[in-house]
Amino acid sequence: MEICTRLTDVQGRLRQTAVALGTFDGVHLGHQTIISHAAKLARRAGGPSVVFTFSNHPLSVINPKRCPPLIITQEEKVARIAALGIDVLLTVPFTRELLQLPPRDFVALLADVLQPAYVVVGPNFTFGYKGAGTPELLRQGGKENGFEVVIPAALHVGKVLVSSTAIRQLIQRGKVQQAATLLGRPFKVTGRVAAGDGRGGRILGFPTANIAVSDQLVSPGDGVYAVQIAVGDGHNPYKGLANVGSNPTFSGKTRRIEVHILDFAGDLYGQTIAVDFLAKIRDEKTFDGVNSLKAQIARDISAAQQYYG
Repeated sequence: MEICTRLTDVQGRLRQTAVALGTFDGVHLGHQTIISHAAKLARRAGGPSVVFTFSNHPLSVINPKRCPPLIITQEEKVARIAALGIDVLLTVPFTRELLQLPPRDFVALLADVLQPAYVVVGPNFTFGYKGAGTPELLRQGGKENGFEVVIPAALHVGKVLVSSTAIRQLIQRGKVQQAATLLGRPFKVTGRVAAGDGRGGRILGFPTANIAVSDQLVSPGDGVYAVQIAVGDGHNPYKGLANVGSNPTFSGKTRRIEVHILDFAGDLYGQTIAVDFLAKIRDEKTFDGVNSLKAQIARDISAAQQYYG
């Protein structure tokens, strides 16, 4: 997949494209439907498939106070889109210039830069100044500029609408299994193993890896989770537990993610690991001492092993 970060990188080079247009802040099942549809239409048009998206969330410019935490990193977003068989990823910064572009001018820009035969958007897609552009307005602009607009129906899993907002809320409430059904995969946290307080192995007998995670990413609700951990190339992932919270038993103040890997012996300090959150085992608790906490950790490990089967 070719990755372009400026409109000028593709202008004048592409013809008869099929474009998936959107923020795609999670590449969840609904986003995958839109992107895969564009890939299919590209084969029909005989041109390249293109995802046109943004490297930052539009709300970070429109209203920073309302900008939601990210579900995935930019690196994971690129990898997820590439896995869907897209030819060109156009990921540009969302700027004030784009924000102030009237809807008709945005459509003209889209037609000029990407020369589309098809444009695929979700039913709630908005564009242009003050979000005045709607899918129907885009469809009208497509007729004027020689491309067809395709709007797949909103996707539901059971009775739940698949949306980034719903996924964030589920993750923040610790409902990672339900979030996974909307994402189409487990929720993942990737970070570098940083220096911790050393309490896990030295005092509790359960060594943990303290993960430095960007505060721009959504975080699971406080508690203990069954997780899968990828180290290095990730070909042989480990099973383990993650504790999310501030360690109230030890009067902790800072929220963090600590991972205990089952049946692992080695030094992870400085390495980047990826943690898939599979199921919540319990909420965070305050214990009356080290022995009570150690006994609970042993029960948590037993519960996780039962989950893994």
